[in-house]
Amino acid sequence: MLNTTTPELQKGSVMEMTLTFLSGTGAHVSSRVRNYLALIFGIRSLILIINAFTIWKDDFFDLKCNSTRVGCHHQCYTQFSPMSPFTLFTLQIVFIFTLSTANYLYNRDSLYVSQTKEWTTGFINMIAKTLIEGFFLFLHHMLYPNILRPHLFECHITPCEKTVICTMLKSQQKDVFVIWMYICSCASLLIGVTEIYSSVAKCTFKSGIYHL
Repeated sequence: MLNTTTPELQKGSVMEMTLTFLSGTGAHVSSRVRNYLALIFGIRSLILIINAFTIWKDDFFDLKCNSTRVGCHHQCYTQFSPMSPFTLFTLQIVFIFTLSTANYLYNRDSLYVSQTKEWTTGFINMIAKTLIEGFFLFLHHMLYPNILRPHLFECHITPCEKTVICTMLKSQQKDVFVIWMYICSCASLLIGVTEIYSSVAKCTFKSGIYHL
């Protein structure tokens, strides 16, 4: 049997698959929302990869403390940063990537017939994606109520001396990274909440029309 798939259809299918994977959503979501989510995911991933090999390469040794006691530096870093913002945002991206992969694998057989996709599956996926965003934002707020880590702090913990002053190198660059990732996460959360509300509203409206 001859392959009647046109280059335009093949190109459209590749774009559809790419958009489904990057956005973590299917065709049940509007193209504008999918484009925004895909763009945000791409920006976050790119920022994360670049910073992994630059300013966040060794966050532990970037913390300089005026103490030579064994174990003091490690304890001060743990007190200063129980979980580094980079690790936190990396875990967030891993969870979102896993959800996007699962969504892509589930929907890949129906990419060519997007009308047959179940609305319930897409709605649950959007809720899961929004919950992931919200959970990590909440966790970040619990660890760092001021969003950013202090550039200078005093460490009072065993086995350090009575007062140890610690300074974090590359603080400003790391602050820029945190702000960017935080904004992207908030934007993705806002889009998710808006889309969920819109989906519920549409479903309720159609249900009301049906029962009239």
